[in-house]
Amino acid sequence: MQPPAALPPQVPTLRTGELAHPERRATWTELFFDLMYVVAIARLAHELKQTPTLLGAAAFAGLFVPVWWSWIGVTFYADRFDSDDTADRLLLALQMLAMAALAVQIHDGTGVNAPGYALAYCVLRLLLVLQYARAWRHIPIARPLTRRYMCGFSLAVLPWLASVFTPPPLRYFLWAAGLVMDLATPLLSRPQQAALPLSPAHLPERFGLFTLIVLGESMVAVVSGVAGQHWAAASVLTAVLSFAFAFGMWWLYFDNVSHSFVHRGRLSGQAWVYIHLLLMMGLTASGAGAERVIASLRGQGVTSAARWLFCAATASCFASLAVILLTSSRPFRLRRRHDLRPELLLTAAGVMLLVAALGEHLPAFALTGSAGGLAVIQFVAAHPRKRASAQRPQL
Repeated sequence: MQPPAALPPQVPTLRTGELAHPERRATWTELFFDLMYVVAIARLAHELKQTPTLLGAAAFAGLFVPVWWSWIGVTFYADRFDSDDTADRLLLALQMLAMAALAVQIHDGTGVNAPGYALAYCVLRLLLVLQYARAWRHIPIARPLTRRYMCGFSLAVLPWLASVFTPPPLRYFLWAAGLVMDLATPLLSRPQQAALPLSPAHLPERFGLFTLIVLGESMVAVVSGVAGQHWAAASVLTAVLSFAFAFGMWWLYFDNVSHSFVHRGRLSGQAWVYIHLLLMMGLTASGAGAERVIASLRGQGVTSAARWLFCAATASCFASLAVILLTSSRPFRLRRRHDLRPELLLTAAGVMLLVAALGEHLPAFALTGSAGGLAVIQFVAAHPRKRASAQRPQL
């Protein structure tokens, strides 16, 4: 008769000692938690699609950053201290409710719903501080890091609380101040982070899962754009080429994540994390832009707003992926003397910006085809090198 399985600990547990077990994976609790971000990303994409203007893009970015940063906070806490105990699950449930409230406020989130949006974000951050307080209490070795995080994140809440009672435009400056304090707290805590390294398997998987959420939203946007259209060749071709871009970004991103590790140089890890913000915003916006481009087939052509939205979003995807490649390396057996992938990606970003500036008379399928074609070129150019390198014997 087998002994009963050991119950999970009922206090936060330091997971740093699990570096010897590189196969640590996301828990079912983390996957369930991510579902609320599916809703938030969909709401953000919808709002951007409704107002594809410069002001609308600014509002989209201002609302996207807190959503993404709240996910980052919970993910990094779980990577170091998750015990998946009753208290952790209850705190996670409260965070999901707060994220639901935040998602509800995304509509006109920089206008009439801005106070509610700010309050929901404050609740999310204070719940994270409470999680770190539990870790501070039960894990003495982690106290230098948890203390700094509790102080920094708590101070960052204050401008958000003040913004509830402040009219625009000062309200947005308070939001920016709070976000700067939030984002700067980990950057100013690097010595304390070094004592508690992150998981080399769990964290990339979590980022990959969030990327899949955003790519899934892009797929939904393409399908929504085609829905209700007549099955004309132009609409089908435009949608297929939009899918080619999303498929290419999936291939390029996950091929890199599966075969690379982040540099240990100064700030490389932070750059790898923070540049994902630009990638996630770009992927979300590219889906909204693709839907606008496909929908424009009902009228007299692609509008300037739809063209710039789609092209600028795809350009940001290419550029941010280039930076991710620059901050990471492949294992020795897969390396080449000089990796041209970042240069190719930056060139693709420049091409998409040129298409946005000079493509006023381009048809819809030419816009999505430019992005899809460039994505295909990227992984076709990189794939043979990977195969050729993999055949070399390891020295």
